[in-house]
Amino acid sequence: MADQNIQTKSQLLAEIDKSWVALNFSLARLSEAQMTTVQDGHGWTVKDHITHMAAWESSVVFFLQGKPRSAGLGVAQSLFETRPIDEINEAIQQLHKDLSLAGATSQLQTTHRQLISLLNPLTDADLNQPLGTDHPELTDSDQRRVIDIIRDNTSGHFSEHLGWIEALVSPVE
Repeated sequence: MADQNIQTKSQLLAEIDKSWVALNFSLARLSEAQMTTVQDGHGWTVKDHITHMAAWESSVVFFLQGKPRSAGLGVAQSLFETRPIDEINEAIQQLHKDLSLAGATSQLQTTHRQLISLLNPLTDADLNQPLGTDHPELTDSDQRRVIDIIRDNTSGHFSEHLGWIEALVSPVE
């Protein structure tokens, strides 16, 4: 969810960097087997979490380029606009289930670099623009700003999934 305390590009970039470093540090300590064979109760592996984060970050890349976020996710616009988030996430998982671990990690790294390069020219004013009710992906009650969309799909998302990844690969005591 959006953190209204993030107001500036420098705050956003610092938060993204902190969560990105933590995520990569944790992933670097895992074996290929831990990342591809251990599954949670929904059948997700660490690799599935990686492709999921890459897809949602890609949706922000597309958003910043003025393209539909659904295209960045690799799902139909109708699915993105009308279905619950769990169904969208399942479609993303199915889309990438056969991707190799190396492909998944490469995708995440590449997408992250793309996003950061798109953020560099933006100003604080650009980032604090409200999306407005005419934005096709928002409801009348959605008050998010551009910075919120970015944060929710980068640092907030990395931190959320890092907790799940660490719980997934932690030895049962």
